[in-house]
Amino acid sequence: MIKAEDLQQYYPFNKIKVKFYPLLLSELEFFDKQKGEQLYTINRPAENTKYLTKGVVKVVTDKGREKVIKSTSLQSKYPIGDANKSNTMDAIIASAQASCFQISSTLLDHFQVWSGCYDQAPEDSPIRGHQSYEWVVGLLKSQSVQMLPQGNVGELFEALESRTVTAGEEIIAEGDAGDYCYIIADGEAEVFQCVAEGEQKIANLGKGVLFGESALVSSEPRNASIRMKTDGLLMQLSGEKFSKLLKAHVVRWITAQTAIEKIANGAILLDVREEEEFAHQGLQGSINIPVTQLRKKISRLDLTKEVITCSNLGSRCASAAFTLATLGYDVYALQGGISGLIRSLDI
Repeated sequence: MIKAEDLQQYYPFNKIKVKFYPLLLSELEFFDKQKGEQLYTINRPAENTKYLTKGVVKVVTDKGREKVIKSTSLQSKYPIGDANKSNTMDAIIASAQASCFQISSTLLDHFQVWSGCYDQAPEDSPIRGHQSYEWVVGLLKSQSVQMLPQGNVGELFEALESRTVTAGEEIIAEGDAGDYCYIIADGEAEVFQCVAEGEQKIANLGKGVLFGESALVSSEPRNASIRMKTDGLLMQLSGEKFSKLLKAHVVRWITAQTAIEKIANGAILLDVREEEEFAHQGLQGSINIPVTQLRKKISRLDLTKEVITCSNLGSRCASAAFTLATLGYDVYALQGGISGLIRSLDI
């Protein structure tokens, strides 16, 4: 185990502000390995950046170059490997035992951008002056932000605005048009949906949670209401900036012809229209889950298969694709809607 201040000895942690080390320390995973066990394997991509704190590691690259890393050497203060290099090397424990720690490569890369944004921001910037910055880690760990290229992360933080809120305040009203999405910097919120009996609470939201993005993706009315459970602080992002920064990078569109090829290879066609629409014009073999019920019925989808979302004109399938992408699915949105796909099939 290491202490927060020890991170200053490691690259690239030494390029991040010391005040943020406790946040990063909580994201580290410490583990031990025995002689002969592998940390990285050629042609097998990994998602974490690993460091050696005790023992010896032998590295052999795909070019045949060899090196030995000892925990007592300066070299151990640098990563053994990361997500970009992990599939180009075999890294094997060479000592009887070894101790290591790892962190998500994407989180580490994006956190460096955050630290730079914080340094350069003026004192009155909305990203400064917070009692806690747990929300930054939560935001950077959200699947949609993890899919952002590193070069766009800074733009995200520069586009954020702050909003002070009070307990009971309604942030989003079901049925309203979407204008902003939000990140909870401080406080807690509750999610409600209208049901036959009135209103039903369906979720609690805490620090670092990104919400309100679905309506911005689909351009359709809000599908739930969100009210503050406590006083707090929100960071908000306008719909225009959301589309530029997040929607464009998270939603992947494919043509009808490409969709047909993927379906033939086992991809799932997910029709996210309402049940009545699906009954009127739905393709055999497809799965129907209305976009408003997607999170409730997510268990019907196989996480190991590609998913292609479809609807009439594309707005709902974009919303569904965004939601599924943030939940870890390999998902595409169909261009041209279900009618275009049917025409391509000559049905």
